[in-house]
Amino acid sequence: MVLVNLQLKIKPDVRDEFISWFHSVLPDTRSYDGCSELNACDLLGDENAVEVISRWESKAHYDKYLAWREETGTLDTLASYLAAEPEFRFLEVNLHI
Repeated sequence: MVLVNLQLKIKPDVRDEFISWFHSVLPDTRSYDGCSELNACDLLGDENAVEVISRWESKAHYDKYLAWREETGTLDTLASYLAAEPEFRFLEVNLHI
């Protein structure tokens, strides 16, 4: 199991437009093969920061999903809203602890 933390810094002048667009694409992520949980969060103290935390069966599932988003142009649309490059953090869930 893998947790993905996607950190986004949104351009202040397009934040409301971004939120509307982002909510329209999240259902496809939630229903994508291998995704078992998805949460979009505001970062307290920074209204232009959005963090997406999702749980995937494996990194391979997430990589396949991300390739699909690239093919469909979703990542280009996302980039148009961003003030900085997105940051990805991948965490392996260790069930032995």
